[in-house]
Order: sequence, then C-alpha cells, then structure tokens
Amino acid sequence: MNELKQQHDMVISGTGQGNILAEKDRARILVVSDSHGGKVMFASIIMKFGKDADALCFCGDGIPDLLGMLEGSLSREELSRNIPPVIAFVQGNGDQSSYTLLTDERVPVSVPILQTITAAGKKILITHGHRYNVYIGTKELKAEAEKLGADIVFYGHTHIANALIKTKRGGAQGTKQKIALINPGSCSLPRGGLPRTFAIVDVFKDKPIPEYSFYEAKWNEFEELTFVPFCPPAGEINLFW
Repeated sequence: MNELKQQHDMVISGTGQGNILAEKDRARILVVSDSHGGKVMFASIIMKFGKDADALCFCGDGIPDLLGMLEGSLSREELSRNIPPVIAFVQGNGDQSSYTLLTDERVPVSVPILQTITAAGKKILITHGHRYNVYIGTKELKAEAEKLGADIVFYGHTHIANALIKTKRGGAQGTKQKIALINPGSCSLPRGGLPRTFAIVDVFKDKPIPEYSFYEAKWNEFEELTFVPFCPPAGEINLFW
C-alpha cells in the first residue's frame, strides 16, 4: 500500500479503492481485534495474510498498534507490500477518538465508533461491541445491524472468537434473510482459555452468507510464530454464565 490517506468516510485507503472493493464479485477480508499493545503480533499477521486480502478490518482496542504497523511500513518495503488496499477500523473502549500518524509529516487520524463498508455488494458493520452488551450476547448488536441494513457484522470486546448466522427480522414475505455476526477474538489477550486468534472472511456478491475461517497464532518449538486453523466455540457467548 503506497498511499496512507484517511478518506472522507474515515477509511484509510488509496483513491478509489473503496469503490473497487464494493464492486468485486468476491472480497477477502482480514479481521483482527483487541491487539492491546501487540504490535509485533499485528505486523506478523499482516505479513502472512495481508497480501491476499482486499481489506483489513480492525475492531478496536489497539489503534496504536494499527497505526504503528502503518508507520513501520514506510521503512519496511516487505511490510508495505502486504498491507491490504482498504483499512477500516473503529474505536474500542480502550482507544481514543483521534491519533496522529507519523509519516513524512504528522497526519491526524479520526477513529469512529461505528464504521460501515461495502464489499462484494454486501454492507458490513464494524464496531468494537462494548456499547451493545456483547458480554452477554449479540441481541442488541443484531438489532443495530438490522437498523443500519447490514448483512455482516465484525466486532470484538469479548476476546473470544465466535461466528453466528442469524435470521433478520422482517424482510419480504416468505424470505428469511440472514446476517453474519463475526468476532475474530483477540490476537494478543484471549479469554476463556482460548488461543490468540483472528479471522479471514470471504464475501460473495452472489451468496447471502460469507465464508469464514479462524486462525490461531502460536509459537512452535523453535520459537517461531506460526498460524494454524482454529475452530471457535459454537453458540452465543455469555461471559457471565
């Protein structure tokens, strides 16, 4: 990614890249959340999976890690080549609403509470989740997504990887429209005895439901960081059960 510019919709992308993402027949999205200071982990995920992604969505609590990765790409050509062309991000409960990106000059970056993007014709809602009581389930988050007309939701906050496909309320008679609610987990500080995780989501223009996979980040016996497929817990997550 050669152009580090925040557009009017607050997405960081090259000129016109958002429109390209929206019109794709298939879009691959790298979804990361809750890095909490894990700059090395964040950059390692981008180095391994960013090149094949059409967009990066970060669900908050670690905006300095995201911006640090972007700053590092200015002097690391290999990292720069692997950054997806569209970067959407939101403010977590541990983030500020604005930061400064240090490029050749000091560039102000605004961090929205909510963000929406379109990928392969599908509307995606990105939020951290702390304003929707996601510690006890996704009912309020789903209601917000329906209100905004989203087909897919990416969120974090629980630090637990999870994916749910739910039926939207209303809609045309005789149809059952679906909505995907995907939490990539935390890439640095997981909870519930789970590993460090993130997700890759493939969105299709001609399919109502995305395909998704989760990956665990772990160190092998040679102290090398590796990434292996991971199956997240099924069903609603309630941290108070």
